Parts: sequence; C-alpha cells; structure tokens
Amino acid sequence: MFNESDYSFARYLSAKKSIDDRALNRCVWDRFRATLATLDKSKPLNVLEIGSGIGTMFERSIQWGLIEAVQYTALDAMPENTLEAKSRLPLWADKLGYCVNNISENEFRFHGSGIDATLDLQTGDFFEFAQRNASAERWDVILANAFLDLVDVRKTLPIMLNLLNPEGLLFFTINFDGVTIFEPGVDRDLDLLIERLYHQTMDERTANGQVSGDSRTGRHLFENARNNGLDILEAGSSDWTVFAGKDGYRQDEAYFLHFIIHTIYLALKGRPEIDERKFRDWIVTRHSQVEKRELVYLAHQVDILCRK
Repeated sequence: MFNESDYSFARYLSAKKSIDDRALNRCVWDRFRATLATLDKSKPLNVLEIGSGIGTMFERSIQWGLIEAVQYTALDAMPENTLEAKSRLPLWADKLGYCVNNISENEFRFHGSGIDATLDLQTGDFFEFAQRNASAERWDVILANAFLDLVDVRKTLPIMLNLLNPEGLLFFTINFDGVTIFEPGVDRDLDLLIERLYHQTMDERTANGQVSGDSRTGRHLFENARNNGLDILEAGSSDWTVFAGKDGYRQDEAYFLHFIIHTIYLALKGRPEIDERKFRDWIVTRHSQVEKRELVYLAHQVDILCRK
C-alpha cells in the first residue's frame, strides 16, 4: 500500500508498458507494419504521436521493427512526462547499443543497426498544437495509445485528419471499451455498483466545459471512423490481463494495480450512491489482495488501424 505522495503517473506509465506489450493486438500491429512497408521509402516517415507519455510507444515501435527512418514528433500535455522521456529514452537506447545525439534540448537522434530516428519531444495541449498546425497536412502516421477515451472522439477525429497526409494512417491502440473486472469478488452488488459508477465518471468527464471522455470508446470508434470517411484496415481487442504467477506479479505490475485502485478511489470518493465505509473497506481489500498476490485485473480495450 502507498501513501498519496507515493503515486507517480510517470511510474504508472512505466509499469504499464509490459501490460500494454501483452495487450496490443498482434493482427492489427502486423497489418500496420505491412501497410507501412508499402509507403514511399525515399524519405523518412513523418509520425505524430498524441499523448506520448514517457516514450514507451516510441521504444516499442523501434524494438518491434515498426519504424526505421523516421521523423517522430511525440506530444504530451504533462511536462513531467516529457521530462521523464528525456531522461529515460537515451538510457534505453544506450542499453540497446544505439547511438544518441542531442540535436536540441528536446530533440534527439537515435541511430544504428538500421535505425535512424529523430525524436522531437513536445509538451502541450493537442488541440492547441493542432490549431498551430491547422494549415498543414504533414504527417504520414498519427498514433494515439490510451488517449481517445479521454476526449470527445467525434470532435477530435476531424481535427486529427486535418494534420494527416492524403492516404495517411491512423493507429489507435488501447481504447477502453466498457469492461473492468476485479477478481476475486468482494461483494457482488458493491463490485457492480463501483464498476458502473467508475465508468460513469468517464462519460461525465469534462475539459474546458466540454464533454471529454467515453467509457465505450472502443466500440464507438467503428462508427466514428466511417462517419469521417476512413477505411478501417484492421481492428481487434487489446485487453489488459494482470495476474500473479508463482513468483508474483511481473516487473512493476503490482504498482500498476495499486495505481488503478487508487484512481478508482479518487474518482468515486464522496459519491452519495456508495456507502462511504463500505467503499473505503473495498479499496483497502483490493490493495490487500494485490499485496497477497491474489488480485486479477482485466479491462476490455480495442485497437484499430485506419487509412485516410
């Protein structure tokens, strides 16, 4: 169990990487890689990642053979995530034997073993970024991992399309889709109530007075894609599954579970629909299950690959 000050979003993103690695749909990923192979190789691929966090998708894209020559813009709204990426990524590259050069304070070149990637780490709000770049269709690929369920997709998708080259690709991964499961159960009625209310907070989320979230983003992406004239190339589930084996949870995944439980606590504390004492006991029990290596956590998500 952790004190409030022990919860770090950057550490959560780092702990989540191994879970995302298992969850990402390989059929969708393989179709993405195959489609990228058909693009013009005479110039570096121009990639924009929205909600790039601490750089784990950039790492994965190189290690999983997705990109070779690339101009990669990584945009995140949280300065602490960009700061962590700046310290994390050169160390990661060094371990893999890549050369790293600082081009500027926030720009790096990673090269070696067939890779030549220029990474531009930017901090800022996506909508402000898009407004600054509104007149330019400049990116071949836009990536967003665990991002679209935080925004109003109906308004966000057309804005993304303005930034994308003709026939450019959209690769949206880990899009939450309305199922959260904790096992073993504590109290069936209370478990279901907490799940329902937690999802409801996603649907009620606002930013700048506007709706900014959807607990069923994954399934709604199909309609949203078609409404924007997109060609859906591939799609599939990307469910999180976290459990303890005989040696406990993998890597830092126990911390990930504690963070998720704490997130639910912050989202629902003070809600009049839940008895305060029962809810507090539920939270304590869930943390205890992690410590005892008992808790199994599942979340249903969807990956989708589209072409403009």
